[in-house]
Amino acid sequence: MNKRTLTIGSLIPRNISINKVSKSNPSNPPDPEYRHFNKIILLQKQMKFEIQPTKGNLLDVALGQEQALQYKCRKGTCGVCTVKVAEGRSSLSLPNEKEQSKLKKALNDGYRLACQAEIL
Repeated sequence: MNKRTLTIGSLIPRNISINKVSKSNPSNPPDPEYRHFNKIILLQKQMKFEIQPTKGNLLDVALGQEQALQYKCRKGTCGVCTVKVAEGRSSLSLPNEKEQSKLKKALNDGYRLACQAEIL
């Protein structure tokens, strides 16, 4: 059996290039495709929740960070997990069909279904 030691460098796909950006060199700005978000702030029923962005489902990430978001069905049909994204909206996936159907124009005001939104 072929035993191979894996390192962090060996886990990076070979067709992806990694560009290092020097913080001390302003003439070398970060890649516009790169986005760094410090936090996502959600509002739900007079409560404020601060989420540290981690790739995955918004509701699952929030619950994993011990944020007590209200939810019920996890399918996008009941609307209990509706939150207003006060900060970090651009770090989320585009609204899917369930969100568009349930929230309609509220999407334009920053509302999302936490069970359907994905953190990119």
